[in-house]
Amino acid sequence: MNWNLNLPSLHKTFSNYFKMGNIISSHDFDDPELLESIKHHYNAITAENDMKPINIALNPDEFNFDASDKMVAWANQNDIAVVGHTLAWHGQSSPWLNQNPDGSPITRAKAKCHLESFIKTYVSRYSGRIHSWDVANEVFRDEKDDFSGTWCDLLRRETDNPNAVGHWYLAYANGADTALGESGSDYVFDAFYFARQYDPHAILYYNDYNEEYPAKRRCIVEMAEELNAEWEKHPHYDGRKLIEGIGMQGHYNHNTDYENVRKSLAHFAQTGLKISVTELDITFGSKNEPARPLTDEQMKKQAELYKSLYHMYKEFSAHIERVTIWGKNDQQSWREWGAPTLFDENCQAKEAFHAVIGVC
Repeated sequence: MNWNLNLPSLHKTFSNYFKMGNIISSHDFDDPELLESIKHHYNAITAENDMKPINIALNPDEFNFDASDKMVAWANQNDIAVVGHTLAWHGQSSPWLNQNPDGSPITRAKAKCHLESFIKTYVSRYSGRIHSWDVANEVFRDEKDDFSGTWCDLLRRETDNPNAVGHWYLAYANGADTALGESGSDYVFDAFYFARQYDPHAILYYNDYNEEYPAKRRCIVEMAEELNAEWEKHPHYDGRKLIEGIGMQGHYNHNTDYENVRKSLAHFAQTGLKISVTELDITFGSKNEPARPLTDEQMKKQAELYKSLYHMYKEFSAHIERVTIWGKNDQQSWREWGAPTLFDENCQAKEAFHAVIGVC
């Protein structure tokens, strides 16, 4: 692949506003030219998959840090901020953390022990070397406008979709004493608490997708504010927020309601918490009807959407810490069917790249 390192640097272009990030994978270290491109354009990296729980916590007595050690060391050597992704998640997590061999939830006490042991082993290894952690990821179900419950009511639990079951919730609920106010939702506080105890240097984020949905937006804010208030009463309260940032994944498409994206930015900014755009891409088409390569009209539309978003990000830059593109180029994207990134399959800058650079 032929990366043009004479292009304007994305992170230098936005250096007065926020960090610019992208993803990295263990196999990327076999491509020196790609690594040079990452260093040229980005000053933050997130492991695409290698640092997810299923690739770290293989079993209670076996943790695999080979890929994460290499990524963190490389980023530290090149003054690139590392985002740890992720700790408590319903997806890509080893079943032993919160399930019995038959798939039923383990007990609350055992789940809490596993959660602490996992987070302690993981985050303490990199304490002081990780810029931020996506501590809890995608804990909420998708609801748009017709949800009036509390944030606890929107948490993932049982579902017909086996890939979306809230296993941490179910385990924490298994043995909860409701008379003492215990519930399955307590795992969220514990995840942040353990992360703070074992890596006091990192900034702690909550991360989710479809964050532009009004109901989800409201519940994210309610959760952060309630748990931060609970933390202030905790004997180990250290003067910092427990949930310090909100991550907006930003997996958008040409039909996304971008006015709702603005409303979410404004709502999150009002909390006083940091904001990061953590997994940004904009697709056309679908898996069943791929759009790559884009037509000239689609390329132009995508550039306009990226430009509009970056104007929003610049407007809210006092609150935004980082904007991370989720994919180095269209072919290397998990949504490659929709040609969602700033570079095409040949690593050539698209109209969207030039539109983003032009915002500054």
